[in-house]
Amino acid sequence: MIGSDKVTTTGLDFAMYLVKDLKRARTFYEDVFDLRTGQYESDGYVEYELPDGNTFALCVAPGDGHVQCGGLMFAVPDVGAAVERVKECGGTFFLNYGGDICDSGWCADPDGNPFGVHKRKAAA
Repeated sequence: MIGSDKVTTTGLDFAMYLVKDLKRARTFYEDVFDLRTGQYESDGYVEYELPDGNTFALCVAPGDGHVQCGGLMFAVPDVGAAVERVKECGGTFFLNYGGDICDSGWCADPDGNPFGVHKRKAAA
C-alpha cells in the first residue's frame, strides 16, 4: 500500500477529451448532439453545459501532449438513431449492449476517443 492519505472525492467536475483538432472535434460533437457552449471557451478549449448540470469539455493539449483518453455515456432517447447519427458525422460504432436496465452503443469520435450513447429502461 502506497501511503494512507487517500484523496477525498466530492464528485465529478466535468468530463473531457483531449483532441488533436479542436475545430474538427467541435464540428463532430455539435453536429451529433444539441450542445450549448458554457462559460469557458478559447482557441484550444471549449466547455459545454449539459441540461442535467454536468459539463463536457474538449481540449487541445499543448505541444505534443495528445493522448487518446476519456469515456462517458451520453443519455439519448433512441440509441439506434444516435448510433446512425454518429456514423453520419464521421464517427465509428463498435459495440452494442442491451441488458435488463439499459441499451447502449459504444462509439468513437474522429480522433478515436470512445464514448457511449445510452438509454435507461423503465423500472419494472
